[in-house]
Amino acid sequence: MIKLHSINTRNSLKLIRFFAILTLFLNLSKSAFNQSVNLEKNKAVPSHKYFINHNPIKAMWMSAALPGLGQYYNQKYWKIPIVYSGFASLAYFSIINKQEYVKYRDAYAIKLALNGEESGDPIVDNFTSDQLLRQREYYQENLELNYILFGAFYLLQIIDATVDAHFYDFDIDDNLSIGIDPIIYQNRNQIHASPGLSLRWTIGNP
Repeated sequence: MIKLHSINTRNSLKLIRFFAILTLFLNLSKSAFNQSVNLEKNKAVPSHKYFINHNPIKAMWMSAALPGLGQYYNQKYWKIPIVYSGFASLAYFSIINKQEYVKYRDAYAIKLALNGEESGDPIVDNFTSDQLLRQREYYQENLELNYILFGAFYLLQIIDATVDAHFYDFDIDDNLSIGIDPIIYQNRNQIHASPGLSLRWTIGNP
């Protein structure tokens, strides 16, 4: 009896040891699995190579600091040439209008100073004072308009970057579907039920 009892005790200890090792193994496996999952989450591809947390406020300030930088932040790279082409066009016309304005402004001043005498300048000699004044005012208005458009375009590219940042994580899918399902409404004022139709419109993944 003592020998049999000792054999059962040893078997029980082996069985307990086996379950203890199995439990430890399972716990270690679970811990390793959780760590691997966390590592995979941490290694997930960020929303941007250099900027991880996408923020519309950040896009706004980046566009305000440097035009086109907000579009780069939103990964809308094709908009950057449009932004700088717009600024370059407005700058070009601003320079042209500035030069013409200065030319006719100086010619008008010379025309008034000479009081009818010839100056040798074809612009001063071939135009009257009123014509020079109108030309000066025309290019002055164009120059002021260029400055207004320059500021408006600057604000527009900031607004564009901010709006794009708001919709950066918006799910846009071509899976658009519409369905009509029959349903039965329980009329509270009447005993019987009323048949009807249910309109279901699915945008994106159902």
